[in-house]
Amino acid sequence: MSTIVAISTAPGIGGIGIIRMSGEKAFDILSKIFRTNSKEIKGYTIKYGKIVDENENIIDEVLVSYFIAPNSYTKENVCEINSHGGTIVMKKILDLCLKNGAVMAEPRRIY
Repeated sequence: MSTIVAISTAPGIGGIGIIRMSGEKAFDILSKIFRTNSKEIKGYTIKYGKIVDENENIIDEVLVSYFIAPNSYTKENVCEINSHGGTIVMKKILDLCLKNGAVMAEPRRIY
């Protein structure tokens, strides 16, 4: 199954933005773009750090929440990146996740 990613906050102007990634490789993908002092992944914790691009340029200071499978609402590994709000920053973080192996989440169909 694919590791999916999407912007979780509503479009518009806001103080924070959330990018949610879910799937087996969520933490591996995150480790390619997230710099923090602690490398240990513990479920139900939040870490402060920076999102960086492939040249180690800082994109934003963020908080990341970790939920380890199967004890998450998707039953998969989940991380939520809490960034500053605004479409530019969230889109840059989303693009980095996609570049590093995630696929765009599709809308859920309700029948």
